[in-house]
Amino acid sequence: MSNSSKRDGDISRLHPAIRTKVKKIRDQLQKEKIPFEVFEAFRTPERQANLWAKGRTKPGHKVTWVNSWKSIHQYGLAVDFVLKINGQWSWDDQGAEAKYWTRMHELADEHGMTPIFNKAGKLIEKPHIQIKGMTSTELYKGNYPEGDAIWAEHLGELIDNWDGPIAPPPKPSLAPERPPVDDTMMAELEATVSTSGGSGHGQPMGAVEPMGLSEADARFQRFHSFIKRWEGGFVNHPQDNGRATNMGITIATLAAWRGTDVTVADVKNLSREEADTIFRTNYFAKTRCGELPDRTAMVVYNASVLHGPKRAIMFLQSAFNDLGMMADGIPLEVDGILGSITMAGAKQTDAQVLSDKFMDLQEAYFHGHEDFAHFGAGWLNRMAALREFVNELPLGAGLRPKTVMKISNGIFDNVDAGDIIKTGVRGVVGGRRALAVALIKELLDDDSKDRDVKDILKEAVVDKAKDTVVEHLPVGPQPLTPVNAALGESIGRALDGKKSAGGVIGLLATALVPALGAETNGLVTWVVDNQASILTVLSVFTGWGFLGKIDKAISTLGVASKR
Repeated sequence: MSNSSKRDGDISRLHPAIRTKVKKIRDQLQKEKIPFEVFEAFRTPERQANLWAKGRTKPGHKVTWVNSWKSIHQYGLAVDFVLKINGQWSWDDQGAEAKYWTRMHELADEHGMTPIFNKAGKLIEKPHIQIKGMTSTELYKGNYPEGDAIWAEHLGELIDNWDGPIAPPPKPSLAPERPPVDDTMMAELEATVSTSGGSGHGQPMGAVEPMGLSEADARFQRFHSFIKRWEGGFVNHPQDNGRATNMGITIATLAAWRGTDVTVADVKNLSREEADTIFRTNYFAKTRCGELPDRTAMVVYNASVLHGPKRAIMFLQSAFNDLGMMADGIPLEVDGILGSITMAGAKQTDAQVLSDKFMDLQEAYFHGHEDFAHFGAGWLNRMAALREFVNELPLGAGLRPKTVMKISNGIFDNVDAGDIIKTGVRGVVGGRRALAVALIKELLDDDSKDRDVKDILKEAVVDKAKDTVVEHLPVGPQPLTPVNAALGESIGRALDGKKSAGGVIGLLATALVPALGAETNGLVTWVVDNQASILTVLSVFTGWGFLGKIDKAISTLGVASKR
């Protein structure tokens, strides 16, 4: 399958090195009432070949000096700006329009882009501006500037689909490679397809996605299906700050997109194709959802549509911080800027946990919104549907917060981690196992979840100590069972009756410590840094205690049977 030869003006798939630059140039031109639009962005090698051939077969039709893969357009690092006057494209650079082209080139230079000049320094192509410091020769060798998944997948698709006579460049490292299907499975599938003849009631092989739809496009459309379902058609609600809105695109958004004033009728007549392009460019691509894990990408995209990209990123940064995650040892700055640190944190955090926290924060924001009385029910219904939609997406991978306990009411926020550790140690070393058990029971009891934790600790440690029932053991030292005597008489005696409770208290404390936020406590810091090893040791210690109890019970039964 070859690539399309049609002109593509979509800037959302451009290389990230110029994607934002191009939008800023366009927005500034429109702000100054200079009617430039992006005429062409990414250009397929097929279209490049056609343009090159046309200039050699038709006199006066030369529009390019190079063949396929020799233009920076093929690498998403160049665009063509053309005037659009009264709905018509215009390359007029004479008279009053001459200053327009000069201003466009000034803005390009300010943003690290440049027109094409010949060796004598003469400007040879006014519409074309490209990134500074790159040549098509280096790009053709695969020396690409660092990109992102949206750009890499699109360029990779162009390379895969190219079947022209010129060898294509290497694929970007971020471009996904589909793994081969197992030979046995493939043989079975081919046999099934050949016998069915591609007909029948079942879906034919390869029909999961529409033909010609790239993986990047399919991913966007999958997420966008939810947005389309909830944004609906044309509305002009007097209470809605967005005023006239169609398919989720407000009158202000459409005016900014087109670079000119628009009417309510323009909003009402908005096409589905233009609306989808706005969504992909202004929200999906701007928040780099193509690079994020599925669940994280979906909640960010939805929030970007509802609140704008900046607030969506602020939700993301706040969710990351609320989970206790760190980026280079510190929380993320909640500034709404999607920089490399925020992006790395979002990509490396467990998407299931991060998306859940993100939606919790978003719902809290809705509840505090001044328009909640009018639109709250609809917002919450959308959030409920979003949670269902997200739960159907792949779990993904990534780091989970160090604590796996879900403490939603925050009762542990203001307690010193040492209180729990010292209480547990006091209960075990003092030989009062019932006290330790009472503490654990109180902390885990559902009825205690709304009580202050310090009161729980006080009651468990002080008040219950008065009523603790101490087991009446035979007077004098009793023989140790084989399990308890495994490490010798002295250690066995010291730990007799204390291993299970000590292990349980230790496991509980080790699991709780990271949630307490006491980073300044040296003991707490050491526990957090060595949590996995500590849990393993305490688990063995607890298991040893349980074995001792079984051993002791068997011995007790043996003594009783002799009586």
